[in-house]
Amino acid sequence: MKLKKFLADIGVIRFLEIIIILLMIVMCIPVTLASVESGVIGFTVTAMVALVLSMVVKVFFAKTFKRKIFWYVVDSVLLIALIVFSGLRNKSGDIATYSYIVYILVLSDFYLSGPTLRDNVIMFAVSFGTYTVTYLTLAIVNNYIASAFKTSSEYFFVLIVFFLHFMMFNFSMTVYRKNRMIEENVKELEESRNELLHAYEKLEEVTLIEERNRIAKEIHDTAGHSLTTVIMQTEAAKLVVDTDPEKAKKCITAANIQAKNCLDELRLSVHLLSGRRENVTFKEYLEGILNETTDGTGITVRSKIDDVALTEEGERFVSNTLREGISNGIRHGGSTAFFFEFKDMGNFVEFLLSDNGKGADMKSFKEGFGLSGMRAKAEKLGGMINFSSEEGEGFEIRMSLPRKLKENAGKKEESHENKSDDRG
Repeated sequence: MKLKKFLADIGVIRFLEIIIILLMIVMCIPVTLASVESGVIGFTVTAMVALVLSMVVKVFFAKTFKRKIFWYVVDSVLLIALIVFSGLRNKSGDIATYSYIVYILVLSDFYLSGPTLRDNVIMFAVSFGTYTVTYLTLAIVNNYIASAFKTSSEYFFVLIVFFLHFMMFNFSMTVYRKNRMIEENVKELEESRNELLHAYEKLEEVTLIEERNRIAKEIHDTAGHSLTTVIMQTEAAKLVVDTDPEKAKKCITAANIQAKNCLDELRLSVHLLSGRRENVTFKEYLEGILNETTDGTGITVRSKIDDVALTEEGERFVSNTLREGISNGIRHGGSTAFFFEFKDMGNFVEFLLSDNGKGADMKSFKEGFGLSGMRAKAEKLGGMINFSSEEGEGFEIRMSLPRKLKENAGKKEESHENKSDDRG
């Protein structure tokens, strides 16, 4: 754990660079001993010390790769000088091992600094080419060609060492850099994820506030309009209760329906605001609206309702349209009977409400605030609505809403069921 923390503090690359410097310092000992034996201690030790100082400058002072290039050129010159002055073999005739070990250490430092694998390949090729030329030149000058087998064996041994070092070192560094890249990407992704979660929480909060404001406005508009209508109808009933009891009865009936519709709207809005839904299907909910219309009013309603689930917005719009259509039929058309049909047509759902009221001449008919609002909302949801009537023939509302309202609802219900299964 301490080593891991130490590596995290200074970095793996810097740690390896320091290790290479220490190894270079250690290599000064065999170089010095070999130089004393061969009598060229001044040249070889000077080249070795210069290599160590060059590496110190590269590690601690030349921070960028461009600034290090000059020092790598100096290293190449010093390495050639070290090989030339120390010779290929010692007095016993064996290859001077320390020369290519120093070469490998210098190459290791370059591989750590090289920005790409291509740069390392170029450095390997140039360095080994230089080493080959120097090796062959010294072999010819020192007449090592006579023992061609031994000379070539030594050369190919160094070639294999250089190549294996290049492959293993660069493979390790590639894996390390890829892991670092992955770790940095994961860290960035985690930071982005946290930012997105924070933004989502803010968006969710803003959306919730907007939804509450919308529902509050809807409650205000619906309740205000409905209660105003109830007051007007009851006031009208009071004025004619003695002179025209039948008309007063109709006004009270319409006021009663309007009050019930207002109560249902308030109940639905409160449920939406609190995040709860009534434990009934949409079909049962629509049937409940019709039952409230017929209970104790003398109004007859026939219906055919398919069990179709919509989105919350779609269900709210359909139920509001049904209530307003019935209320308009009673208030304006004097209707006593209605027919309601809500059908699943596959690609769309169809809404039909017709009454037996006095109707209207469509040539001179103007849509009021309620009907124009229905049309705008239906078009906003991607559907269409049509109003038709003839004098004495009642009034009809026919509306089609798109399949997407069903599909979204289906996904919502499926998600809800999956959550229920998970909880189970």
